[in-house]
Amino acid sequence: MKFNDFCETLFNLLEREPVPVSNSMNLRDELDVDSLQMVNLATSIADHYEIPFRLFIENADKIGTVGGLYEIVLEGASM
Repeated sequence: MKFNDFCETLFNLLEREPVPVSNSMNLRDELDVDSLQMVNLATSIADHYEIPFRLFIENADKIGTVGGLYEIVLEGASM
């Protein structure tokens, strides 16, 4: 899966129009994703990509950025 494909899915799950993003883009500060939205987003990503939600818990330090979420998904896809 390519980063751009992941970003398209991310914006679909957020129900927002896509904007240009980078790996280091902060979800809270730059995309205005609040805490509740983040939990819902992580759950939706886990369901969409059929990866265990526990990966998001185990990698909580990565959840703050678009690239961090992408890394979690890649890790889950390789399991």
